[in-house]
This record gives sequence, C-alpha cells and structure tokens, in this order.
Amino acid sequence: MNIFLFGAQGAGKSTIGKYLAGKLKVPFIATGDIFRQLREEDSETGRRVKSLYDRGGLSPDDLTMQIVNKRINESDTEKGFILDGAPRNLVQEGLMSKQPDLIIMVSLSETEALKRMLDRGRVDDTEEGIKKRLGWYKEKVTPVIELYKNRGVKFFEVDNTPAEAEVEKVLDGLFEN
Repeated sequence: MNIFLFGAQGAGKSTIGKYLAGKLKVPFIATGDIFRQLREEDSETGRRVKSLYDRGGLSPDDLTMQIVNKRINESDTEKGFILDGAPRNLVQEGLMSKQPDLIIMVSLSETEALKRMLDRGRVDDTEEGIKKRLGWYKEKVTPVIELYKNRGVKFFEVDNTPAEAEVEKVLDGLFEN
C-alpha cells in the first residue's frame, strides 16, 4: 500500500509515518530527511540544496521529483511505502511515478506547529522561514489533496493534537479492517 502523508510542516507527519512504516513493514520516505542529508554533501546538488534551505525555500520540482521517484522505485518499496514531503504541488504530482492508495492528512493548529518546529532546533527552522513555508503549503498543497480526493483516493484525516498513544490508537483502527 502506497500511503502519502500530508499536513503542514511541524504537524507530526514524520512521527506518524515512522509509526505506520513499522506497523505495515514498509519504508518511511521523508523528502525532508533526504534533502537534509544532501545539503551536508560537498557536491553541486548539496550546495544547491543548502542554499535553498538556508533561505527557507524549497527545492525545484524537477530535482525533488527526480530524487523522490528514484527512491520510491527502489526494491524495498514493492509492498508499498509511506511518503512524506511530495508531491507538494500539481507540477510535482504530474511527475509522480507511483500513485497513492491512501492519503493521510495530519492536522495540527498553526500555533502548535510553529511551537513544535521551533522546539526541534533545526537550522532551517527560523520563525520567518516556518511562516513562509506554512503559507506556501496552504497555497500549493491543498490543490494536490483535492485532486486526489476527486480521483477517489481513500482519504483519512487525523488530528495530531492529542498524546502520541491516542493518535496511534486512531491509526490502528484505520488498518484493522
């Protein structure tokens, strides 16, 4: 099963994605993790990614999808995967090599998301950069979610405000059928 996670940055997609990956025994693929690793590399791509992240920006669609498609087509994804961080807009969606079987929307208030991101202490998590990314998310990602809904992809929204154990119970219920 291919599960695409959506939700604003700081909503807790990684925590949920890792939990589901363990439960379903499929890989958790987070584009943010991939790009954080890339920006540490002393390569042209690494320097390009570092420059974008340092300004609070996102990588170009073609570069993002080249990396995402390569990863989601590796041998460990034959039984599915949990994807966090793509597609982030309709252009990226058009470049996806695999489609979702399920969309999970992770919701959290913007105030709580901002607090959680500032608390995690990443170099690209400045208040200005976070607010810029949250605004961009609303504008660009919402149409992707609506496209998948219109295509009839199964959709589930989970509120990630409660304690982690409570959220996990809700997710467990989703996969008991």
